[in-house]
Amino acid sequence: LWSSILISSLGQQVTLLAIPLTAAVLLHASPSQMGWLTTMELLPFVLLSLPVGVWLDRVRKLPVYIAGEAVLALVLLTVPAAWLLGWLSMTHLYVVMFAIGCVFVSAGAAAQIVLTQVVPRERLVQAHAKNALAGSGAEVVGPGLAGMLIKLVGAPLALLADACMLAVSVLILRGLKVREQVT
Repeated sequence: LWSSILISSLGQQVTLLAIPLTAAVLLHASPSQMGWLTTMELLPFVLLSLPVGVWLDRVRKLPVYIAGEAVLALVLLTVPAAWLLGWLSMTHLYVVMFAIGCVFVSAGAAAQIVLTQVVPRERLVQAHAKNALAGSGAEVVGPGLAGMLIKLVGAPLALLADACMLAVSVLILRGLKVREQVT
């Protein structure tokens, strides 16, 4: 679980840098368009947080987490595909950012719960500390690695690498054994 979280967190740093750079450099986005890009990522938190919380109380969390990582990988793959085909637009990036926000609301919340189901209660504090360390490490190292990757292959293809990292995360998560009861 920890390695999946680390891989996903590093990939998130690539996404946080590559999508705005794609908008600014390749699509020559205006400041207001960049603002809308951020709005589209945050809008699901406002609209969906409460309903998703209620829904998560009634379903198994690991499949939601795995599906979220897989959907995120597929959504990110649309950016380099659209770029290669000449179809990339700000509207496309708005939809991608909204989808990313939806995944973060649902799968992100499910991921927090999955941790409590995988780790024994007596080791939960240590597990949360390790996850916080993975997240913090990704926030420190990730932007530099993302910048190098974007410099080497370009922002859209860096998202392809991010999608591949998410695929690895999905494979790791599929190997987890979680016993949970749905109420």
